[in-house]
Amino acid sequence: MLISNNKQHSAKNSKLAKIFSRTALVAAVSALAACGGGSDSPAPTTSVFSLGVSDAPVDAAQEVNVYFDEVVLVGNGDPITFNVTDENGDPRKIDLLTLQGENVAGLVTEEEIPAGEYSQLRLVVTDDSYVVMDDGTYSLKVPSGQLKLDGFTAQPGFDAAYTVEFDLRKSMVDPVGQEAIYLKPRGVRLVLNDDVGTLSGTVDEALITAEECSVKTDANSGNAVYVYSGADIATEALGDDADAGVDDTEARPFTIATVNLNETTMAYEFNVGFVPQGDYTVAFNCLAEFDQPETDEDENVSVAAVQTVTVVAKETTSIAMTAVTN
Repeated sequence: MLISNNKQHSAKNSKLAKIFSRTALVAAVSALAACGGGSDSPAPTTSVFSLGVSDAPVDAAQEVNVYFDEVVLVGNGDPITFNVTDENGDPRKIDLLTLQGENVAGLVTEEEIPAGEYSQLRLVVTDDSYVVMDDGTYSLKVPSGQLKLDGFTAQPGFDAAYTVEFDLRKSMVDPVGQEAIYLKPRGVRLVLNDDVGTLSGTVDEALITAEECSVKTDANSGNAVYVYSGADIATEALGDDADAGVDDTEARPFTIATVNLNETTMAYEFNVGFVPQGDYTVAFNCLAEFDQPETDEDENVSVAAVQTVTVVAKETTSIAMTAVTN
């Protein structure tokens, strides 16, 4: 009887083992299919596209109202057009000066597009756009009604979330003899949100009130932080915001951020959003209001408190710019 019982137990255990083995196999196959890991799972062929706009401000303007009509992606087949009008079907009005630092206004939200190379992104802007300046209101014109920017690669199965960063100091020009202000692609950047970080900080009041800054009528105006690409650039090589080719021996700022007085904390602060990850040389300039983007005004530019910083993607790097005391 003992031998018979052992045989029964052995047969029963073998049967249970087979059942458990089949159950585990079915579970493994189901899990693999759920994860898309099966050999029959199709590879993704689309990407999810989003686009927002942000701004680095400009002196002497109270409003920069841009009316956006369409966003167009060129390349990778037929052009793809997104209607970005408002709820009434009118071109969408955005005051870029309300979008400083990390602030963004969305134009396109999570739209599926074919994966692949897009050679150009175009922002269609209407003639309704205008600028409110210290001395009046002016039409804001865009050549051909479109801002044509570099394109991007939409990776299959990934989010292609981008921001158009307007550096208004560079992109807004006031041609002599023209009654309108012009908005040009120069100084307008398309950045991938996953690749950029934020640079913020404070500026010592002693830098604001330094003797070389006394040529201004208002000590709180015309203060800016100049951000140059690359680490440890010599102070004497730091140039103003002139066009390329004016003096190629000087470094030109990648972007410029206005320094404002926080009336609550009484600290002079700045914030630069959408800065690509990397090393930068940062300098303070109290005479930025005299710096015109198309010409060289080195005699009116005084950089100080120069330091190197490293910007990390998706992080905020904070610095304090202090005056050097003897």
